[in-house]
Amino acid sequence: MLTLQLLCLQWLSEERDKHVWEERYSHPWDEIIGRMYLLKAHNSVFDKDYGTALADFEQALVFFAKDGVDQVYYARALADKALVQCLLAQYQAALATIDQAIAVSDPSHQFDQMTMLNNRGAILVLVGAFPNALNMLSTQLDKDPKDEDLLFTLATCLLHLERYHEAVVAYEQVITKDSHRGEDQGLVAARLGQQPNWTDLPTHNL
Repeated sequence: MLTLQLLCLQWLSEERDKHVWEERYSHPWDEIIGRMYLLKAHNSVFDKDYGTALADFEQALVFFAKDGVDQVYYARALADKALVQCLLAQYQAALATIDQAIAVSDPSHQFDQMTMLNNRGAILVLVGAFPNALNMLSTQLDKDPKDEDLLFTLATCLLHLERYHEAVVAYEQVITKDSHRGEDQGLVAARLGQQPNWTDLPTHNL
């Protein structure tokens, strides 16, 4: 889970060394090499070396585009490339990338599609398209009213729109349930009826 600018975004392509190693002889070699780049990319994100992470995702996508590779890997890598672009403040590029990921994703992988759509809602907030973001986030929340990360992102969208009372209600629903979130700057600002210092907010990657 990535928390950026009081928005929750979900990674999709994280790998484990063990799984890649165990499957190296039973899966296409292009897939294995691509997954190795994913391992490297996520390590770079952990080290906050976002430029290297972006390059690694792009290398992974080259291999996932080859014949014989399950396109689920390609769609997930695209979706996570968008998150790295967000970390680099390349928000318009991130929106184009997440749209591409949604377009090539397999509809039968409902969790992946829901996650990509949720991430798209958060990215719309980052590009400043607040009304569009609110519509999308509300639609997604109607599908899964118990998604607390999505509700948290919705609260931040309401905060941007200066709908402070609604933002307070949404933040309180999440923060009272998740005492470990540690992201109460939005709630504090909403209660005061003002915007937080958007340039001085922490980024968390768990």
